[in-house]
Amino acid sequence: MLFTPQHDFFSLIAGALNAYGTFYELPAENAGGFTKIRPISSHHLQVHDFCSYRGLLILTGVTKEGPNANAHVIRSTDGKAALWAGAIDDLWSLGKPVGYGGPWAGTSVQEGQPSDPYLMMGYDKKSISLSHQGKEAVRFTVQVDITGMGDWVTYKTFNVKPGQTVEERFPAGYQAYWLRTVVDAACEATAQLKYE
Repeated sequence: MLFTPQHDFFSLIAGALNAYGTFYELPAENAGGFTKIRPISSHHLQVHDFCSYRGLLILTGVTKEGPNANAHVIRSTDGKAALWAGAIDDLWSLGKPVGYGGPWAGTSVQEGQPSDPYLMMGYDKKSISLSHQGKEAVRFTVQVDITGMGDWVTYKTFNVKPGQTVEERFPAGYQAYWLRTVVDAACEATAQLKYE
């Protein structure tokens, strides 16, 4: 094992963000800024910190057990410290962007009040699960921001009965920057996405 297992944390340098096991490309403000963020790769590494130095990407968190023959690893003479050095483009080879989460997880929501936006851009296989704890059917409207500029449109509306979980797989190749959900009745709602 080259790096120690991942822990929940995030770190940031200009142009890149590492949050909870996924590296993201973070565009400059003149290129859309945070609203145009997109995932680069997901990983199971404990990258303690990272930076850019003389054109190289430097990662910390290399274990003592890491292979000595790895050309990317630079070790101190006493062997107690090690860094990984490579190109920023090496991040794309860490693993396909994947994840699970969403705007609501057993959340008390109000009728007509949109959820916070949830990132959707950059994941290829996407599905959403909708459920609630109400006693009557609830209509969930899934809205998407296709441009990343706050231009929300309705993707689809789902009628969810009590005790039911409705699942929708987005069509292959479907992309939008952000997703949010709205319900037609106050309830305790769940809207969770799976990115495979």
